[in-house]
Amino acid sequence: MKKQFKDSLFGEAKTMNHAFRQFSMGAVAVAMIQVASAQVSMTNIVPMSLADQGTEIRIMFNGLPPQPQAYQLEQPSRLILDFDKAQQSLKQTSIPVSTSEASSIEVAADDQRSRVIVNLKDAGAFTTRVEGNTFVLKINSARSSAINVPAISHQPQQGVSNIGFQRGNQGEGLIVIDLLGNNTPVDVQQQGSKIIVRTMGNKIPTHLARRLNTNDFATPVASVDAYNDKGNGVISIQSTGSYEYMAYQAENKLTISLKRPEDKSPLKTKAQTYTGNKISLDFQDIEVRRVLQLLADFTGINMVAADTVQGNITLRLKDVPWDQALDIVLKTKNLDKRRNGNVIWIAPVSELIKAEEEEAKAIAQSVKLAPLQTEYIQLSYAKAVDIEKLITQGKNSNTNNNGNSSSTNISNDTLTGGLLSPRGTVSIDPRTNTLIINDTSQKIDQIRKMIDLLDVSVKQVMIEARIVSASTDFTKEMGVKWGVLSQGITNNSDLLVGGSDTTLWNLRKPEKDDDRGGWKYEIERPDNLNVDLGAVTPGASRIAFGLISLSDFMLDLELSAVQADGYGEVISTPKVMTADKQPAKISSGTQIPYSSSTGSGANAVPKTEFIDATLTLDVTPSITPEGKVMMKLNIAKDSVGGSTPTGQLMINKNQIDTNILVDNGETVVLGGIFEQTNQNAQTKVPFLGDLPYIGRLFRRDSKTENKRELLIFVTPRIVNDTLTRNH
Repeated sequence: MKKQFKDSLFGEAKTMNHAFRQFSMGAVAVAMIQVASAQVSMTNIVPMSLADQGTEIRIMFNGLPPQPQAYQLEQPSRLILDFDKAQQSLKQTSIPVSTSEASSIEVAADDQRSRVIVNLKDAGAFTTRVEGNTFVLKINSARSSAINVPAISHQPQQGVSNIGFQRGNQGEGLIVIDLLGNNTPVDVQQQGSKIIVRTMGNKIPTHLARRLNTNDFATPVASVDAYNDKGNGVISIQSTGSYEYMAYQAENKLTISLKRPEDKSPLKTKAQTYTGNKISLDFQDIEVRRVLQLLADFTGINMVAADTVQGNITLRLKDVPWDQALDIVLKTKNLDKRRNGNVIWIAPVSELIKAEEEEAKAIAQSVKLAPLQTEYIQLSYAKAVDIEKLITQGKNSNTNNNGNSSSTNISNDTLTGGLLSPRGTVSIDPRTNTLIINDTSQKIDQIRKMIDLLDVSVKQVMIEARIVSASTDFTKEMGVKWGVLSQGITNNSDLLVGGSDTTLWNLRKPEKDDDRGGWKYEIERPDNLNVDLGAVTPGASRIAFGLISLSDFMLDLELSAVQADGYGEVISTPKVMTADKQPAKISSGTQIPYSSSTGSGANAVPKTEFIDATLTLDVTPSITPEGKVMMKLNIAKDSVGGSTPTGQLMINKNQIDTNILVDNGETVVLGGIFEQTNQNAQTKVPFLGDLPYIGRLFRRDSKTENKRELLIFVTPRIVNDTLTRNH
């Protein structure tokens, strides 16, 4: 009983589509928004009457009350509060209220929320506030509200209130969508085996976002899925096998009907049904014309028999429909009938065929002699040149070379339905995009029907490609330089010490210092090293020490180290918009010239040619019936590289050529190139560089890591014309 009560309460609230509106909470309710509500439980509800001020309802929880979703119904007058993620542990589901503003309070709950329904008598304005763990609802007196509070205006409601399914009388599946208002924007599209219904700008309520499995109803509908996508509600109807659908809306009810298509194959023999009144015939060797007369008297239908209808027949039919008895008589004597209103013409089959041929020839002759007229058709979307090609390509070519044609040819041209008759002409005016057709009225009507089908707007697709080229570089290098130098022959003529023989040669040739006295040397410092293994990367940090400095002897040491990190990212985003099944190309970059020659020897002629080093996006999209996009893509990102020994520039090529199928708005990674280089190098003096600790003075260590990555992303978006079609 309790579950039935809850279902009735929730169901009643769902069916009242146009009556409710959401009201704004009081200023004190800001405190509820600041703290996220945990799973709480409703413990008690206490209503009380305030003298000449209204009714106050105190709803108590075992924790901080969650923020409710509130609705007001007018017929009947009710106030509904939905507390999400809140349970209720009340013993009573109905609490009476004896005030002038409310009559009772009803409580229901499910797994997701708790609902409090206040049945109103004469409601005025109301406010809410929170006092600790108590949610307070105050309903002001209707008398004071009528004086001080203006009437609340009715706002038009939009959205979906219910989604239902039922089986029709003819086995069709009916999906009934209840809308909150008849002004709710709805877009219905067929995408292959699915029917997609979108409520533009309105989401599906949480309790309706589910799947309805309808396989057991023996209809073309397999399932109905309701979900939300980017602020819009989506109802996806999945069918089984082939189907025909129809969508119609009456007031606030949108109905989608799916039924099995009728088999219209000409190869399938249809069972003929007879609906005439039953008749019994028992004759021996009776004239056929007499039987026809009896059937005419029985049915009251006028029957005209040709003079060639002769012969006798024997019949024994009991309780047979008269139209079936007539067919039996005609097939037995190789006769056939043609009915026009209340008159049936009966004649031999060959005579009827000959008469129809003569009639066809007469029609063809009338077409040959039909007057010509000129029609001006201005096209809106298609090009007049393209439509002209279609018309001329469909022209029947049964005319003779001399321009004359026989009557047979004219008849064939008419019967085969050529877009232009033998006397018809078509011309175009490119300036106004107008077709000028001179032909019979029948042919002009055929051409106009074709133009009505072809001269329509074509969907457009925005193709966005994102090409990301990322690089990461890391370098670490440590080295040392040191050298020994003596003062030379001025202090010690027996010992000369230097980093190389170049230094010794400089020490052998001192020059007299006239200003200061003594001797001076011009020593080439880079060659004054015993170990030259310092860091070679520009920007290295260096520090030098003079370890030994005697009167004629000096030992210097220089340490160098460098660490470099680098990260670079180049993002190219070419975009192009094109129509469905129309190629498009966008290119940006430079052209590199190079020289070449034609001929040889003295006859050589120099010339300059150009090679593209550009970013190019070449795409041809094709929209599938399911709403996906098939793309033929060619993306190239070329850049200038190094140079050849002859001075010619090289081009770094990055290109991808593929065909892909992508959902509308979906981003796909087409391909990528990843390169990584790790290099550890060590330069040292043999033996000395391997010694522990001391070996540091005789070697240089370097570490290099380089990473290169190229990724290509493509996102197609179908330009939505929903707003245009809705208005």
